[in-house]
Amino acid sequence: MVTFPAPIQLSPSVILYQEDPSLKETHQEDQNGPRLVILATWVFAQDKHIVKYTAEYRALLPNASILVVKSFPRHFAWIHGARKELEPAAVAIRSLLSADDQTRMSASRPPMLVHLFSNSGLGTIYNLCDANSGTAEREKTNPRDRLPLHAIVFDSSPGTSEYWPLASAVMFGVPRGNWLALYVFGFGGLSSVALASCEFWGQAANNRTRSVETCRSDVFSAADPLVRKDAVQVNAKGALLEGFHVLYQEDFGNSEHVAHARSDPDRYCRVVKETWEGLKSGDKSKTI
Repeated sequence: MVTFPAPIQLSPSVILYQEDPSLKETHQEDQNGPRLVILATWVFAQDKHIVKYTAEYRALLPNASILVVKSFPRHFAWIHGARKELEPAAVAIRSLLSADDQTRMSASRPPMLVHLFSNSGLGTIYNLCDANSGTAEREKTNPRDRLPLHAIVFDSSPGTSEYWPLASAVMFGVPRGNWLALYVFGFGGLSSVALASCEFWGQAANNRTRSVETCRSDVFSAADPLVRKDAVQVNAKGALLEGFHVLYQEDFGNSEHVAHARSDPDRYCRVVKETWEGLKSGDKSKTI
């Protein structure tokens, strides 16, 4: 029976779910799954929602540790504070992955899987990349300062640069009782900052000096009013032009924002699993 240790709170926005210690000796490279999964949540994602994803990943990849990085409105207003909160995540990445994992530039199956949600999760991964490198300037010259080799799933992101859809996507999940506080704090100001940042984050995701990947997939829906299907597809086209391997551009039809997994769990799980593997089901006989 698999027994997982209790999660560890590394900072106000970072939680580590470790693998079952008894499985460490059985983990074989490139066979049983990535060593680490990073979940970058949408802003104000509640624990009851996050636990559904951690439970699915523990069932799918029992050998992997899971690093949950949460997003809060304060992260948009105070970037330095956001990166400080993410520094423990960067330390955890280095401790959980071997030196070879941290410096390798290619592999059939990467040591890490990144799974981000909405525009806020996109911003979190951008800040995590900078927290890991220490400074953006070092990152441009030293590939080892980027996040380790990984595959990545974009759920409901990158989004539009239009104000109201973007503001809604950034603030998606805010508890009703927090709206007054957000108004006092400056909803308009936060949304304006996010508006300026979102396009930048999307472009950065397609910058090969910042991201070293095996492949990526986009999951979205035509019915999502917060992050439009065409905006995601435009970003995916840009990624292809930059030489990224886009495995899936998966339209979940009528599902809601960041609710695609709930609308079709089996299909969603297949996309995630095959993104890490780097091959679609019909291509299993091919090499990468």
